[in-house]
Amino acid sequence: METVNSGASNAAAPGGAAFTRSDLERGEADVLHAGRWGNAEVRKHVRNGEPWVVKDFRRRAWVVRQTLGRWFIRREVRALRALCGVPGIPADAFRLDAFALCYRFVPGETLRERKTRERPPGRSFYAALETTVEAMHARGIAHLDLRNGRNLLVTEAQQPVLLDFQSSVRLSRLPRFLQRILRDIDVSGVYKWWLMLDPLSIDDARCDRLLAAHRRRHLWPFKGYRFGLNLGRERRLEKWFRRRGELRRESETR
Repeated sequence: METVNSGASNAAAPGGAAFTRSDLERGEADVLHAGRWGNAEVRKHVRNGEPWVVKDFRRRAWVVRQTLGRWFIRREVRALRALCGVPGIPADAFRLDAFALCYRFVPGETLRERKTRERPPGRSFYAALETTVEAMHARGIAHLDLRNGRNLLVTEAQQPVLLDFQSSVRLSRLPRFLQRILRDIDVSGVYKWWLMLDPLSIDDARCDRLLAAHRRRHLWPFKGYRFGLNLGRERRLEKWFRRRGELRRESETR
């Protein structure tokens, strides 16, 4: 279970290292995610009584460590520094070395874990998540993987935190039409979870935006969208909209 601060302590300079790798090697760690060959190992370390998350490629194969590892760590740290001070963003992030980054840890569950256990967050969570994503976009960052519930944390206070910025992009250098498309990808991820887990509270305007973003995904040449191979996503979306309609009709007849 990967968890992070909601952003309240981001006032501290995120670029300053709170500890070194040699400090970590002298202490104990809990593995949160072992990761696959191309992913970082994610651990929790406690330093001076404070828990931290460490994402680390050091134990990966040399070619992965020296290519993907360096690139992902550099990309994620840059995004987190650009978002310093935004509520719902990992706090006090810094680069430990070329292969690892660190940020503060707080208890919570991912949205995917919540869904699996049939414990969706409170209704206010979704609007707060939308606000966090809008604030991220205002800082010029698009996440691009918010449809993955493992990248959305629900804190104990029922507040959202965005995780895993290794796929993020900076919007400022892109054409405006492409910026709009990437922002819609993020927002559609928010609305996907909102429609799935609390269909009665999402309004028609947000549903229309979700549908528009979904139609544009067919232009994407990967993952089968371009060739109509990804029918599972189509059917799930249709199922969620049918369920929303059924629940609305039931509520109107009470």
